[in-house]
Formats: sequence, structure tokens, C-alpha cells
Amino acid sequence: MAQEQGEERWEQGSSALFQRRKERRDADSRRRKTARKYIKAESVKLEWEDQNGIYIGGLVSQDLGFDNRIIEVDCHIYPPNSHSCTHKHNEAIIIIVRGQGYSILDGERIDWAPGDVLYVGAGVWHQHHVTSDEPAMAIAIKPLPIQEYMGELNIVYKGDKPSPVRKFTVGSFKEEFAKINKGQR
Repeated sequence: MAQEQGEERWEQGSSALFQRRKERRDADSRRRKTARKYIKAESVKLEWEDQNGIYIGGLVSQDLGFDNRIIEVDCHIYPPNSHSCTHKHNEAIIIIVRGQGYSILDGERIDWAPGDVLYVGAGVWHQHHVTSDEPAMAIAIKPLPIQEYMGELNIVYKGDKPSPVRKFTVGSFKEEFAKINKGQR
């Protein structure tokens, strides 16, 4: 229980064990204070990922300098009229921000459009299909940092291949994000 000065009683202990714990906590506090707190759209790097047939860009991850420990956030851009390979991994939340299509989650077809949110449970075989003539953009939220820490990070591919449009290119993340809801009221 914390005292009024913000110190916890165990911190008053003189044992080496308590002192090492306090040192770890102090170092953790310093790391949090210096960690990245935001990312500007022009700083997001979209990269083509052959295995999945998508462009992917990190929005919040440790490798970008954030001190996130529980969740990680990425942007995925799928080519128009394409599909991903069938795969499974730990749980994810996917927010559709552009494009239309459907996903197959353990055999169940779920149609989606901008504003829809998918929950992909841990170990659920799934595949994403874009049915629109425009790319689909999704924000994926995953508990990767904690899964890495627990040694449970995995992704398994069924063996099929994505169907990317070979000449498909995207602009910068800032340009692609600006296309969301363009021309819609």
C-alpha cells in the first residue's frame, strides 16, 4: 500500500532483494519517460510483405521506440480484388478503414466494409478477401509484446498463397490514410 509521499513500504526495506526491485522499477520508470509517445503519419513506413501479399506498416511497436508491453498496432493494406493466404495466430482485433470484402474465420464468412471490426480468436484459421476495386486498409491490434514475453508468439500458414496484384503499389501511409472516406458524406 502506497504512503502519501508515493513511496511503498517495501521500498523502505534494506535487503538486497528489495533494493534490486526498486532499481528495476526506477529504470523502468526512466525508460517509460523517454519512450516514444506518438508517431506522425509521414513517419510510418509501409513495406510489401510477400508471404501475406500485403503492405504492412507498424504504428505502435517496440521496434519503433514505444514502450508498449501488451499491445501492438499495425496498418495492413490489401490489394484490390485479392486475398491473403490462410493462416492462424494468437488473437487480433482488425478495424476496417477502407475497402470492402469478407473474411473466412474457421469456415464462417463475415462480410466487412469501412467501420466494421473483426475479432480473430487465438488459433482461428482465417483468410481475408478484398472484393472492391480499391485497396482495403485495416488497422490490426495484437497482443504481440506479451506473447513474445510469454513465448507464445506464433503464426502458422496453411500452405496456400495470397493473390496479390503484381503491379499494385501504394503511396505513403499519410497519402493512403487520407483516402479514407474520400468522397463520402
